[in-house]
Amino acid sequence: MRRFSDNRIGETMLDLLAPGPYHCYLCGRESVLDAEGLCEECRTQVLLCPTPSYLQPLDGLSVGLQYNDLLKRAILSMKMHRNRQFAPFLAQYLTIPDAWQADVLVPVPMHPARELVRGFNHSELLTQYLSARTKIPYSSALLAKTRYSLPQKRFLDPAARRKNIRNSFTADPACKGLRIVLIDDIFTTGATVYECAKTLKQAGAIRVYACCVASSSR
Repeated sequence: MRRFSDNRIGETMLDLLAPGPYHCYLCGRESVLDAEGLCEECRTQVLLCPTPSYLQPLDGLSVGLQYNDLLKRAILSMKMHRNRQFAPFLAQYLTIPDAWQADVLVPVPMHPARELVRGFNHSELLTQYLSARTKIPYSSALLAKTRYSLPQKRFLDPAARRKNIRNSFTADPACKGLRIVLIDDIFTTGATVYECAKTLKQAGAIRVYACCVASSSR
């Protein structure tokens, strides 16, 4: 049985990053919260997402929430303002179907230069929480971003997104024969996870799925 380096953060440490139990994760107001850490007002604005359609080389896609302005603020706060306390809230909406029989979770990687500037990879942080909850191991070593590309948000056209991200990743041969689940925050056109899946399959992965917090696809 393959073993992966267990670089998951302990659940106790993760809990220390979360805000106090009486403050809504999204609006920050003191309130009576539901089990997801939301006040009544924010709860009505957080909507579950029907899984959008997807294409090969993905073998499956799981998405938690519909992307909207409220969720956008939370995701941007985590990514751009280094507010890591949003990670456990967002990660609770990541779901891995049992039918996938996942061997390992793999965060969508960032280019080292961009990760150095930001200080962390938000997808890896989400993966750590999901791994701790599901007990599925994760590895940040199976997939690397080796070509610097412009942020995908700069491109609205799907073809431009595919061109921008093409040949940006390199997979480790150790992924051969594995069922891999890619973890990311937002699924829009799918260009990034498609390119990741293609790279992993070229290296021998037998199945590649994607699990994302939210989708802006219609």
